[in-house]
Amino acid sequence: MNKSLLPLFALSLAVLAVGCRSQSKSAADQHIQVVMKKYTIEPPVIRVKADQTTELEISTADVQHGFDVPALRIKEPVRSGQPAIVTLKNPPKGEYKVVCGIVCGPRHDDMVAKLVVE
Repeated sequence: MNKSLLPLFALSLAVLAVGCRSQSKSAADQHIQVVMKKYTIEPPVIRVKADQTTELEISTADVQHGFDVPALRIKEPVRSGQPAIVTLKNPPKGEYKVVCGIVCGPRHDDMVAKLVVE
């Protein structure tokens, strides 16, 4: 191999090695997908464990919504094409009301779910 090309070859290998690394896995014990759409939140009951870290991946199937759990001070906008990630780390046991925090239409107030921490 031509000695003048050796540094370029080494750099190419380094870039290739970095680009091929797998993404690190989330530290969450549990991953739950939540979908918000006029005028529902799916699943309607979200169950998590109090002694675990749970990652909620929240997406919208239509317009912008807000994933709000007032009792836990969670207020997260959910935009189309940009799932929101909410991480619950050892949340206190109980049942919490989940609501849409962004007015999304005439039945906006019907858009509720329940977060159950067991």
